[in-house]
Amino acid sequence: MKRNNYFILFVLIFGFSTSNIQAQHIDAGPDQVLCNGETEVTLQADIGRVLTGRYRVESVPFNWIPIDATAQDVMITDGGTTSPLRIDDRYGDPIDLPFPVYFYGRTYDKIVVGSNGDIIFEPSVATTYDAWSIDPSELIPNHTLPYWNNSSSLSFASIMGAYHDIDIGIPTLPSTTALKYMTIGTAPNRKFVVIYEDIPQFSCNNLLTSQEIVFNESDYSFEVHIKEKPVCGTWNDGLAVLGTQNEELLPDTCGNYPGDVTSPTLPNRNTGPWEILPTAPEAYKFVPDANASVKWYDDNRNVIGSDTEITIPFDHTTTYTLEVTFEDCHGNTFSEFDEVTVTKLPAPQVELPTEEIICQNETKILDGTVLNASDYTTVTYEWVDGNGTVLSNDPKLTISDGGTYTVNISVDGCAVSYTDVVTPYPFECRVPEAISPNGDGDNDQWFLDYLAQKTGIDKVEIFDRRGVMVYDKQDYTNEFVGKNNNGDDLPAATYFYVIKLKDGKKLTGWLYLAR
Repeated sequence: MKRNNYFILFVLIFGFSTSNIQAQHIDAGPDQVLCNGETEVTLQADIGRVLTGRYRVESVPFNWIPIDATAQDVMITDGGTTSPLRIDDRYGDPIDLPFPVYFYGRTYDKIVVGSNGDIIFEPSVATTYDAWSIDPSELIPNHTLPYWNNSSSLSFASIMGAYHDIDIGIPTLPSTTALKYMTIGTAPNRKFVVIYEDIPQFSCNNLLTSQEIVFNESDYSFEVHIKEKPVCGTWNDGLAVLGTQNEELLPDTCGNYPGDVTSPTLPNRNTGPWEILPTAPEAYKFVPDANASVKWYDDNRNVIGSDTEITIPFDHTTTYTLEVTFEDCHGNTFSEFDEVTVTKLPAPQVELPTEEIICQNETKILDGTVLNASDYTTVTYEWVDGNGTVLSNDPKLTISDGGTYTVNISVDGCAVSYTDVVTPYPFECRVPEAISPNGDGDNDQWFLDYLAQKTGIDKVEIFDRRGVMVYDKQDYTNEFVGKNNNGDDLPAATYFYVIKLKDGKKLTGWLYLAR
C-alpha cells in the first residue's frame, strides 16, 4: 500500500513541482476541455479504492437472492476438460467480474471461487487445492487463511463466508445443490452474487450449508447472507470462519469479521465451532470505512470544495488538485493527491458578414475560415442552406444565388455557427450612369444599396459641370432623387460624383440626370 507523507507532498505540489502527481488510490478524473461560453466546471473524484482501505461490519436483514435463468455454474478445467465444479477441496476457473471491485484499497477484475466457501482475488490459484483444515489458533487476521504462498508468506485477498470443509464432490448430491454466480440489476447499481446452496458438509453429508456472497457496485460494499450453516462436530472440530483478509505480507495483514472491533456487539464469527440455524439466518454487510476527507485546490492554493463532486465557476485554464486524507486498516492516516487540468478553448475567430447582397451575374465566395485554427487540434466545417441541406465541408463556399447560409464549425468538439443572409440585388453590381426622377416609379432614385451593404458608403458628393457641389450625404444608400441639398429640383444635365467608401476606397464618375 502506498504511503504518502502529507507535508512533503504538499510542499512538492504547491512549492516546487509542476509535474503530474501519480496517485495510487484516487483519481481526480480525466482532463477536460470547456467550450468558449461555458462558465462552470464539474470536478468528480473517484475515491472508491481509498474508501475500501478498511471496513466496518454491520448486521443487515437477511435477503436470499434466488437463482435465476442467468446464473452460471462455477466451472473447473481439470485434465483438459471443463465442467461444473464438483470436486472436493478445489478452486474453480477464474471468473471475470462484471464491474471492478475495490477491496482493501486494491482493484480486482477477477475472482476464483473455492469449493469450501471462500473467494480468492488471485487468478493464479485457479484449479488448485482449496485447503480444508482450520486450526483454532488461525484467527482473522492470519495470513494462512484461507490461502497463502509459503515462499513469501503472502496472504491473498479473500472473502470467507463461511469458510469451512464442505464437500461438493460426494457421489450423490441433493437435487437442490448449486455452486453458481450471477449478476442482477443495472449499472451503476448491479450486484454480483456467488451462491452456495445446499452444499453437504464433509463427513456429515446430511448437514447442508447455504450461503451467498454479494458484491454491491453502488457503494463498494459486499455482503454475506447465510441461510443455514450447521456444525459437524466430529470433523475438524466443527470449525468455520466468516470474514475477510487483505492481500499483504506479514505483519500488514488486515481482516474483518462479525464481532471484531468495528462490530463488538455482533456474534463472533471468527474461527470457531459456531452454527447458524435456518430459523435464524444471518446477514452481514462489510461497509467501506476509511474515514476519508476530500479537499479540492485551485491553482492559487485556495480550497474550493470538500465533496467528491463539485461544480464551480470557471473562466480560465486551470489545474486543480485533489487531496484525500484517509485511514488504512491499521488506523494509520495518509494523504494522496491527484491533478486534473481543465482547458478553456478560445473563441473561434471568423470574419463572415451577417448579411450582404449578391448582384445579377455575380459569383460570391463566403469565407468561414477559422483564423485562429492553430489554437485547436481539430477544426471541421459544414455549410448548410436555409433548409438545412449540407452544401459543403470546406471552409469556403461559392454561391451565385441569394439565401441564408450557415457554417457549422466544430473546434475540438465545441460547436459554433455563423450565418450570412445574402440578399439578391436585381441589377448588376455597378454604379448607375443615369436616373430619371419623373415620378413614374422607374429609375427615380440613384440606387447604391449594393455598395452600402457590401462595403459601406462613407459619403456621396455630386458636382455640376462648374465644380460646384450640389448634393452630399453621409452614409448614403438610395437617397438622391435629382434634388440639391436644399430640396430643389436639379436641371437635366450631366453631373460628376465622388463616392467615398468605408474601406477607404473612392469611386468617381459621371451621372446623367434626365427630366
